[in-house]
Amino acid sequence: MKQILFVLAVLTMASCGVDSSEIGTDFFNEGALDFSYIDSSSVKLSTIRIENLTTAAGARILLGSHTDEKLGRITASSYFQVVPTSSNMDLDDEDVSYEYVALVLKYDHYSYYDTTASMKLNVHYVNEEIVEDDDGTLYSDKTFSVDDTPLGSITFSPRPNRTADSVEIRLSDELGRDLFAKAVSGSDELSTSAEFLRHFRGLAVFPDSTSSTCLLGFAVTPELRVYYKDKSTVPITTDNYLSFAASTSNIIYTHIHTDLTGTKIASLTETDVRLSADETDEQSYLQAGAGLLLRVDMPYLRTLKQIDNFYPTQATLDIYPIRKSYDDQMPLPSSLVVYTADKKNNFYAQYGINATLLTDTDLGRYTRYTLDVTSFVKEQMELEELNENGLVFSLAQNFPVSVDRIYAGSNGVDYETRLRIYFVTVNNKN
Repeated sequence: MKQILFVLAVLTMASCGVDSSEIGTDFFNEGALDFSYIDSSSVKLSTIRIENLTTAAGARILLGSHTDEKLGRITASSYFQVVPTSSNMDLDDEDVSYEYVALVLKYDHYSYYDTTASMKLNVHYVNEEIVEDDDGTLYSDKTFSVDDTPLGSITFSPRPNRTADSVEIRLSDELGRDLFAKAVSGSDELSTSAEFLRHFRGLAVFPDSTSSTCLLGFAVTPELRVYYKDKSTVPITTDNYLSFAASTSNIIYTHIHTDLTGTKIASLTETDVRLSADETDEQSYLQAGAGLLLRVDMPYLRTLKQIDNFYPTQATLDIYPIRKSYDDQMPLPSSLVVYTADKKNNFYAQYGINATLLTDTDLGRYTRYTLDVTSFVKEQMELEELNENGLVFSLAQNFPVSVDRIYAGSNGVDYETRLRIYFVTVNNKN
């Protein structure tokens, strides 16, 4: 029993329950089984950062810029190729006349942060070929040269979940008339996608990074439309357009830039570093897109092996987000994918189950992510070699092209992350 008291002291025990039973004592000669649990605050939280997020094959185009109170500014812009997709690019100049040109971006209904603030987007022509890296992909820190002067701009109120299904940005008539003239003349530049991309490298959309608004998701179907009147019909139609859109073989890429200046995570520049919650107001962080991941370590598990006849039966980890750090515009993800990692933050396996969000709809105090960590606890207790293995939590979906974030509470805050271990010991009667 002295061994148990020693271990519980090491684990900074918050509470412990003990119940004795004769059940199962046939397996342990004579004696009773003590069913107990450790409700411990001995876990260690930290923030880690990963690089080289792949966003070229993402599920969305992400646009916007926001300064987060704890995590600094995150800005998402996009580069993409468009090619002729209209069935007929050869127009009769006697029947048609140019109207205007616009870029159409369709909402995918994802948004994060304040959607009540107006957003400004600028569209630029890309000066160089948009190409993938040597390994066949594009990472979120890649940029391409663009014209300094925008082709067009728009300031609008985001409506990702209302009646509007898209944003239309009027562009330079010089561009529109040039494309229209090529269609009327039957230019070879419009004959194939490859020929068109030789002359038209692509477009880029940049948000105004001097303001702090929301980040919006758009479908990976950007479309450049050249509108024209068709005088051959009665009445004259004005909703005709030539379509230049992205196909499955074209590159659509989101660039994400983070500025951590002035934050307590500014020193987090290397991927093998763990920034302890002790240095960040007893909080640790996760933010998709920025590459910030939440890490949880359980450094005292090997100490439990000092107890004779100690048999863990179940272990549960509860991660509590900081109260009032989330709301309808900054919702918590419904689940988190979990990885096992070594001390250098190298992932060596994906955990078998996800952490699930349990929402306290009554008081809002006990909202938490819960995860059965029984297998991890047992595995770490059985390892002979010293190690610093831990669990790393990430967004379950669309991590590279989302900005969902979590402030997780560590020691000393209200509703801190906790590990509860249920175990049995043999209480011999002799």
